[in-house]
Amino acid sequence: MSETGIETRLVYGFLDAGKTTYIRDCIRNDYFYKYGKTLILCFEQGEEEYDPEALAARNASAAWYDGEEDVGAFCLRSIEAARPDRIYVEMNTMMAGLRDRFPPRMRVASAVTWIDWKTMPLYYANLRQMMMQMVSASQQVTFRGCPSREQLAPYSQAFRMMNRRASYLRQDPMGYHEKAFDLFLPFSLDESVIAVSEKHYVPFWLDAHDHPEHYEGKTLRFTDPLELRRNGEDGPWSAGRVVMVCCLADLQFMAFPLEAEDPEGGWAVFDAAARVVTDAYGQKSLALTADRLRPVPPPETLILDVNRP
Repeated sequence: MSETGIETRLVYGFLDAGKTTYIRDCIRNDYFYKYGKTLILCFEQGEEEYDPEALAARNASAAWYDGEEDVGAFCLRSIEAARPDRIYVEMNTMMAGLRDRFPPRMRVASAVTWIDWKTMPLYYANLRQMMMQMVSASQQVTFRGCPSREQLAPYSQAFRMMNRRASYLRQDPMGYHEKAFDLFLPFSLDESVIAVSEKHYVPFWLDAHDHPEHYEGKTLRFTDPLELRRNGEDGPWSAGRVVMVCCLADLQFMAFPLEAEDPEGGWAVFDAAARVVTDAYGQKSLALTADRLRPVPPPETLILDVNRP
């Protein structure tokens, strides 16, 4: 057992999303059992079950939460009984703040989310905030049983906004895995001057944050107004739009650092030279230098909704 805590892997998903199947496959297909014990902490029980004999053959065991005991006490009691070297947690999305109730001995090393394609439209429409909480905490998100990438395309921007750093995979009904979606850019990167309209702003922002080098040395023409904001009384300026992913509780100001002559708060359209800058931690990002700010009235829609076509 590590002095820094027991390596713990979280598996998120709504009921019957495929969490149990995923954990069973992980245990069956790796060789960890030769080196240590695995404990599965189950906070939800769906149609699939664990076979105690099959688990024992792989040096693993499972413990089920009864809903009454203190979460921390249940985890510690199960750990003391199993003495594991690794823990999988089958999360329950309906238990608010579950991760925060784990004892310090459980060192969260990774988290994945499974989303079943058959129920996804229902959950996306009605429980999008819960879906975002799972996705934003995960390094990998898998859409289970999705027949084609084309059917995932309408959700691309929303999920990338939920978590830009996650890997998104599509698992087809036969079990084949591939990258879930690519970001569609509604303009050509071959042009020296790129026009960015209001409806193109979100895919542009996402691509510019993932690949700022795409825009190095180019002129960006913002044909619809951007909001100008200052970071503090004497801080730097930025230009961007407020974007909603799920609801009004998760508004984000998606912006870029802006250099311009005598900027003022409000709204403006402008052409800007784009350049890649590197921060103190070696992270690259895109910065804008405006040629001339042209103040304009605010747009009719102050908030961009990534779920609208």
